[in-house]
Amino acid sequence: MKSIIRLWGHKRNGFTKMIIPAIWMAALVFASELTLLSIGFTLTYLTSKIPNFAHGTYAGIGIYVSYTFAKILGISPYLGFPIAFLIGGLFSIAIYLIVIKVLTDMGGGAIVLTISTLAIQIFLTALIQIYAYYLREKYSTYAMAFLLKEDDFSLAGFPGIFVVSISLTIGLVLTLHYMLTRTKMGIAMRATAEDPELASVLGININKIQLFSWFLTGGLACLAGAMIPMWFQSNPATGAAMITSIMAGSLLGGFDSIYGSVIGGVIVGMSEIMLTVWGQKWIGVWVGEYRPMIPMIFLVIVLMIEPDGLQGAYTKFVASDMGENILKSIGVLKEYD
Repeated sequence: MKSIIRLWGHKRNGFTKMIIPAIWMAALVFASELTLLSIGFTLTYLTSKIPNFAHGTYAGIGIYVSYTFAKILGISPYLGFPIAFLIGGLFSIAIYLIVIKVLTDMGGGAIVLTISTLAIQIFLTALIQIYAYYLREKYSTYAMAFLLKEDDFSLAGFPGIFVVSISLTIGLVLTLHYMLTRTKMGIAMRATAEDPELASVLGININKIQLFSWFLTGGLACLAGAMIPMWFQSNPATGAAMITSIMAGSLLGGFDSIYGSVIGGVIVGMSEIMLTVWGQKWIGVWVGEYRPMIPMIFLVIVLMIEPDGLQGAYTKFVASDMGENILKSIGVLKEYD
C-alpha cells in the first residue's frame, strides 16, 4: 500500500516529478474493468429488459483465458485479449439462443428469465471450476488462486495493465458512443431498447439486434475479466462474485443510460478500492473482509434516494426551474422566445 511509482519527466523549465500511489493505480484499473462490465450489464437490460445475473461469470471466463495464455501456452496474456472478447461473445450468444430466446418463445416473463440467468451463473461457475481442476491434473499447475503480475510489462515506469486498462476502456467507450449515434446498427439498438414492437414495425430485425447486443456485452465482460488477474488475485468464483459491484455501477448510473453506467462504474470501482484501504488504515485491517459491503451500500442508498440513479437525478434536475436556468446560463440549453 505504501509503494509508489515515480515517473520523471523532462520539461523545458526543469524536471517535474509525478507521483502516483500504487493504491490509486489499483483503483483506476479496477474502475476501468468495472466500467466495461457495467456497460454490458446495462446494455443487456436495455435490449432484453432483464438483469443478467450471469454477466459477472463472463468475466470469470476471461480470467482463465489470460491464465491459459500465460501459464499453459507460455505467451503474453495480452495476446489473449481479442480471443477473450470473441469467446465471451460466443458464450453470450449461445446462452441467448439456448436459454433466453427459448424461454421467451415459450412465454416466460421477466421473473422466469431473471431466475434463468441465476441458473446460468451457477452452471458457468461450475464449468470454470472444472476447467481449473483439469489444468491442475493435466499440466500440474495450480489454477485455483493466482496472480499474473509477473507476466505484465512496464511502460515508462508504469505497469502495463495500468496503461492498457485505462486506454482500452476509454477507447471502447468512445467507439461505443460512435456506434450508437452514427451507425445503422447502433441506431437500431437504441430503437429496440426504446420500443421493440415499434422497432419491429419499422422493419428492424429484433432477433439480429438481440444477437449482436448479447455478443457485444459478453465480449466486453470477458475482455474486462481478462484484465483482472493482471493486477488482482483471481479464482474460479471471482467473476461471479463481482455481480454486486456490476449491478451497483449500473444502478448508480441508471439502468436506462449507457453513459450513466460509465460514470457509475468508475465511481463504484474507485470507491470499492479506496474506501477499503482507508478503512483498513483508520479503523483496522479487519475492514478489508467487508469490502463486498461497499457496492451493497451503494445499491441500498441509490434505491432509497433515487431508484433511477444519476440519469434520473439529472432528468429531474433539468425539469426543475433552477436546473433549467443553470443549464441555460452555461449554454447547455437554448432559450426560445
